Amino acid sequence: MDAVDVERAIEILLKNQARMDARFEARFDRAEERFHQAEERFRQAEARLDRLERVVRLNNRVVTRLVRYGVSLRSDVRRTDRALRTLIETMTHHNGGRTKPRPNGRNQD
Repeated sequence: MDAVDVERAIEILLKNQARMDARFEARFDRAEERFHQAEERFRQAEARLDRLERVVRLNNRVVTRLVRYGVSLRSDVRRTDRALRTLIETMTHHNGGRTKPRPNGRNQD
């Protein structure tokens, strides 16, 4: 191996090293960008979670106040459901089995 061959070998090695460094740098840059995007998504998720926690705390305060004043939410819902069911049954009975009144607003019984 003479000096020219050694120089060529060194040149090839340096070019290969430069290409590897460039590829590594590009991959590192992409990885760093993905990491920053993930951090941003995480920050947004934390902000949403904070908002949800605030809403839950507010809801708990409202429910606590309602209970303190003697309001029973479950029984109120059941009472409302019963009243709506009765109203629907009454309307159905008075409308000849139809749940909607006639277009002219009058029933023909």
